[in-house]
Amino acid sequence: METHNNVFKQISKIILAAIALLAVSTVQAASVSYYLDQSNDLLDGTNYLQVTISDSTTVLGDIDFSVDVLSEAFSVSPGANFGMQSFSFNFDDTIAVSATDIINLNPATWMISENQNAGGGFFKFDLQLDGTGGSRTELLSFSISGVDGDMVTSYATGSSLNPSSSEYFAAHVAGFDEINGVTSAQFAGSSLVVVPVPAALWLFGSGLIALAGFARSKKR
Repeated sequence: METHNNVFKQISKIILAAIALLAVSTVQAASVSYYLDQSNDLLDGTNYLQVTISDSTTVLGDIDFSVDVLSEAFSVSPGANFGMQSFSFNFDDTIAVSATDIINLNPATWMISENQNAGGGFFKFDLQLDGTGGSRTELLSFSISGVDGDMVTSYATGSSLNPSSSEYFAAHVAGFDEINGVTSAQFAGSSLVVVPVPAALWLFGSGLIALAGFARSKKR
């Protein structure tokens, strides 16, 4: 009986190691997302925008940003000039990032500046991307290239400027239907988007556990 228990323990260790390896491989996909759920004029606690930071899948060492306006959070009339007009973010003090490190900016007409106040009481951010009323967008994307030692989490931080931003990101969105006299507002946030463990991982783990149970029953 003791031998059977030892066999089962060994199988259990293998199962746990396999599940941990799969979990680590999932994490190493290196992508993290945050909600902007604060506003200077609208209700707090609503997810207004989502920022996703990922390791580039095309250029080794580059970091990709995607900023989505969550249109379901707004009421927008057909044909309205609705979208994001600016986006601000920070970077960790251990790395050096400048406007020239931002590439593949879409919309391409947006401008990049450093150490700017995002407005709305959200204070200063390390880098800010600005469009115009004619270049508002519901999806902003760009890459950061050529920065030594950076990773996705390097851009999930508050600033050390004065006055500093405590939130990681900020944005200006305009062109939505009037809400209490407001048709544009500033938004900010750093609420982590929790990504569930893939169903395939749980299915694989369940299968291994079932296999271990079967092996144990066969040993009896």
